Amino acid sequence: MNSWTLLRLNAQRQSAYVEHVAEHIPEVEMYFPTFEKVTRPHKKRQPIVVLRPVYPGYVFARLDIDGYNVYHMTRTPIQARFIKLTGDGTISTIPDRVIAELKRLESLHLLVKETHRVSPFQRGVKVRVHTPIASINAIVIALIRGNRVKIEGPLGDMTVPVHQVSVL
Repeated sequence: MNSWTLLRLNAQRQSAYVEHVAEHIPEVEMYFPTFEKVTRPHKKRQPIVVLRPVYPGYVFARLDIDGYNVYHMTRTPIQARFIKLTGDGTISTIPDRVIAELKRLESLHLLVKETHRVSPFQRGVKVRVHTPIASINAIVIALIRGNRVKIEGPLGDMTVPVHQVSVL
């Protein structure tokens, strides 16, 4: 009986492994969910959309875990290992409903949602700096390494930790 299993392999060789298995062991169904990532390559003006794996380095395979294909799946030019979650060393199986749900969410583009976090400490933003003595109003000049803010206030320019600053 065919069951879904999970294999671990080199993340950079994931697509090549799936192609190799499809060519040499066609009776095995392979699947790895992907999502569209917007990226801008080095020295290019326009961003492009590329497909990236949701789980880099992991591939789902539907095969007979008692058959000869288990041996052939791990004896390819690209090294892969079956995931064994049980203590007895048997290959773990994944219910069909899990794979069906992954495929459904992938088709709706709901598996991965890209978010771009924008720092509230942009140049020119008015902030309040909380110090042990008093709180002062200031204007952000720059965010430094993500954990300090350079501000301009009544005492001149200074840098303070982000946790002491709140946006007005």
